[in-house]
Amino acid sequence: MRDLRGVHILIVEDDWVLAGDLARYFGNMGAVILGPAATVEHASMHTEAAEAAILDVNLDGRRVFPIADELMRRGVPFVFFSGDEDIVIPERLRHASNLRKSSDSYAVFDALFPPESGRAVNLSDNVFSLLPKLRLAARLLLGDVDASDRLVERTLERAIGEIDRRRAGVSTEDWLNGIMRKVARSTGTSLLH
Repeated sequence: MRDLRGVHILIVEDDWVLAGDLARYFGNMGAVILGPAATVEHASMHTEAAEAAILDVNLDGRRVFPIADELMRRGVPFVFFSGDEDIVIPERLRHASNLRKSSDSYAVFDALFPPESGRAVNLSDNVFSLLPKLRLAARLLLGDVDASDRLVERTLERAIGEIDRRRAGVSTEDWLNGIMRKVARSTGTSLLH
């Protein structure tokens, strides 16, 4: 498992027992827990600080989609965690994982922080949908929010310049992560200033 020391994880869940279990699980890995928030209003107070989020879709009859929209706008990875099978996720948010509450904490972790090795699934060639994962990867590499945003920007700039040299058969996600690691090694310290 990854070291989540200092990563701010927002938990939006109105079942306090489940929220407590998730908070303990991620807190034991060193994450800073925001919330748990049981309402959209409470969750909205934490979106600016969140670097990853677990979102219950149905909060006492209200949908969490405004929070998901804000997290997506900021490039923050999130996973939907719901007990309702009949809720339709809007098309604009379908890139996020959607787990049932019967899933254990390990499944939530894997959905929020997908394993880097051995993954043969190319979730999307849409760079926009990959931004939350890129931003989190940058945060885990550098440990600084502002520097990680600059790292993502430089990664995308370099990717535009190297698009003609991209190897066939490599997923967009793996290609961008490779570029990010190179940029971090060569200019990582300068990004911190």
